[in-house]
This record gives sequence, structure tokens and C-alpha cells, in this order.
Amino acid sequence: MTIWLLAGGVALLVALWLGRPFFRRGQIEANEAEYAISIYRDQQDELQRDCDEGRISEAERDAAEREIERRTLRAARSLDTSPSIARPTPLLAALAVAFVLAGSTGLYAWLGTPTAEDQPLAARQAEMQQRLAQAGDLNSQAQILAKRVEENPDSFEDWWMLASSYSALGDYAMAAGAYRQAARLSDDDPAVLSAYGEAMTLANGNKVPMAARLVFAQIQQKTNDPRAAYYLALAKAQSQDFEGALEGWVTLLQDSPPDAQWVPLVRRDIVNMVRFLEGDLLTVLPDATQGELAKAGQRAVAEGGPAEDSTGEIAALRAALSQEPKDWQASIRLAHLEAAQGTPEAAQAVLDEARQLYAGAPFVLTKLDEAGAELGLSGGSDASRRRGPSDADVAAASQMSEDERAEMVRGMVEGLASRLATEPGDLEGWLMLIRSYAVLQLVPEAESAVQDAKLAFQGNSEGLREIERLALTLGIPQS
Repeated sequence: MTIWLLAGGVALLVALWLGRPFFRRGQIEANEAEYAISIYRDQQDELQRDCDEGRISEAERDAAEREIERRTLRAARSLDTSPSIARPTPLLAALAVAFVLAGSTGLYAWLGTPTAEDQPLAARQAEMQQRLAQAGDLNSQAQILAKRVEENPDSFEDWWMLASSYSALGDYAMAAGAYRQAARLSDDDPAVLSAYGEAMTLANGNKVPMAARLVFAQIQQKTNDPRAAYYLALAKAQSQDFEGALEGWVTLLQDSPPDAQWVPLVRRDIVNMVRFLEGDLLTVLPDATQGELAKAGQRAVAEGGPAEDSTGEIAALRAALSQEPKDWQASIRLAHLEAAQGTPEAAQAVLDEARQLYAGAPFVLTKLDEAGAELGLSGGSDASRRRGPSDADVAAASQMSEDERAEMVRGMVEGLASRLATEPGDLEGWLMLIRSYAVLQLVPEAESAVQDAKLAFQGNSEGLREIERLALTLGIPQS
């Protein structure tokens, strides 16, 4: 009833306001002649101001005034000079009021919901959330499902849908909790356990935790689940059982249909692992594509083809070093080629020249010494020591608070990243940066550092192997 009284009152006020002109008392209104003559007077005043200010001459002003006077006289003769009288019209006013009231009431009765009860704010918010969920909003769907499992905690379907919604949102920690409840209600169904283990792994930065390993092992005892097989192989790689990881992925690939959605991922990891282990990709993947062979650092050779002559590569490397001498990876590669050609003196000269250029770079000197020892050459340097904090740095850090030490570590990591942007040839620096990001749990930054390091050491198989080994150990995804 209250809504009807309010609506009726508003409609009555609007109707009275619209009918207001019809209720005014009779009054004399100015006619058109007065308005026309007043306009001409204003024009005459404007002409006088323009003349006083020098915009027009007096002759122009007089001519314009005569024209205005002529128009004024003509308007006065042609227009009605009698005043008009406005009179009230109560009948029209009553009709206007009745039309507005009847129209507004009928329109509300047709389009509105006069019998609907008042809806609280919470109910309106729930209705809006329901509409968003039906439109495909994942956040709204997850919130509705979270409320539903609170009311009915023994519904497997609700827990499963809630976990799937959290996974779609990328909130893997919440997804793992929901999958755990779904697994409990499903009597440890392998498919549900597999999703639970994957969520735990993704929530842990793609590093398979011990709980997930146990879950995947439990699944493998019941069924040959491809997801469990993949993550068990990944766990082996992260525990530095690289041969076991490769074997697991190869077995998974052999047991999978060619069009399975996980096949590209498994092939990618196999190629990366073969490259890391310096194996023969065609032995593991007989159907390897040219792109996979190139990514593994191998080239397809025609059957019965001649062995590759390294003379051209030696000449190209020497030309490149003449333009850019500070490329120690190229120097090591050139030394290997010269030694393979039977010219150890030339290989020794290449390494000695590189040592002179990198006299202040302990890491590079270490790599040059390792290459010389591998080739059986003399020479070496005792300056190849790993850089680290001084005793004073350690003493100062011991006196800091936890927040101060964390800020110092962040500053050191940022400084290291800035230095590597200008000195990308420091492999030890890249490994330290990747490890630091992993310790700080900055997964996106760690992934980016791995990609930047691999780009900086493109063509250097030894450097790439160290980068990939560290990434596998830390569980950092690689493209």
C-alpha cells in the first residue's frame, strides 16, 4: 500500500506542475509589434556605438538608420498593435491532470510489479551475482559455489565444480583445498586425485612437492594416468634423476594417442632433456621434426653423407672475433675446432688471447682453463674464483633485522639483474640471478631470467646445459 501512496503522490505533483499554465489568471501579454520595435531600437543603439568607436563612418551610420526606420514603420503598420489577453482554461487543466495520472498508473500496472514484496539488499546482491554467474563470470561462479559447499559440505559435485572454478581463475592453492575435499568424497577416485596433485604442484610454482608425489604414486598403483606419469617424471628431473625423467616422458609418449592434448608438452620436455643430456634425439624420437632437431642442437644428416668440414666454421669464428674479440664462448669453440683439426698451437693461442681480454673476470678464466684442460693444453689462471660477499658484508648482514636483510637481498638481486643487462656473457651471474628469484619465490621473474639467459648463451651448448639443469632442479617452467 505504501508504494501505491508514494506513486500516486508523485504522479499528482507532476500532473499539477504540467497543468500549472492553464490555471493562471487572465493577464495582458505583449504583442509582436512591441518585440519588433524593441529589436530595431537595439540595432540603432548598436550603430551609434560602432560609429563612436570608429568601426563605421557617420554616412554609413545615417544610411543604416534610415533603413532601420523604414523597417520599423513597415512593421508597425503591418502587425497587430492591440494587446493580447491570456485567460485561464480549467477544463484543459483538468484533462491534462487526468491524462497524466491515468497514463502513469496504467504504465506502472503494465510494466511494473505492484504485487512484489520489498527485496532486501542481500537478496538483490545475490540475484545480481547469480546473473553474472550465468553470464560466465568465473569469480561470481566461485563465490556462489563457495556458499553452496558451506551449506552442503558433503556434495562431491559442488566441491568438484568449486575446485575447477578456482583452477580456471589461476588460484591453485584454493583449488588444491577444494580438490582435496572432492577426493575425500569420491573415495580417492584416481581422476580426482590426479587433479588434486596437479593443483598442489602448480600452487608450488610447478615444483612437485612430496605430498603430490605420494598422490601420483598412489594413482599409478591403480591406473595408468597420463597426468600422474608426467608429474612423476618431472619430479625425477627436479631431484636430478634426469635419465629417469627422460625415460618416464618417453614411456608416457609411447602410451599416449598421437592426438592427445598433452603430447606437445611431453615432446617439448623430451627435446629439452635430450639436449641437456647431449643425447641423440632421433634415437629417442625417431619422428623428430626439423624444428625439434634444431632445438636439441642437432641437424639432420643425409644417409651416407660426408662428414662436415670445420674449415668454414673456423674462418667464420676468426672473422667474428676480429670484429668482437670479447666473446669467450666463440673463443672456446674456436679452440676446440683448431684442436680437432690437429693444430693445438693455434688452439693455445686462441685461449691465451681470451685470457688476456678477461684478466679481471674470474668466471670466464675458469671456463677458459677448463677448456684448455679438456684439450690437453698448458696455461691457466688462479684468478678463477667465484665472487661472493666479503667478510665485512657478512658481518654487517648479521647485525640487520629480517626486513633489513630482505631489503638488502632485493637490492643485490636488482643490482645483479641490471649488471647482466649490460654484461650478458656472465653465466655465473645468470645462474645466481635465477637461483635468487627462485629463493624469493618470484616465479615470473625466474622464468624471464631463464629465457634471457638462454638467449644470451644461444649457440653455447655448455652454458645452455647449466642453465637448463638449474631450471629443472628448481622446477622453473621452460618454453
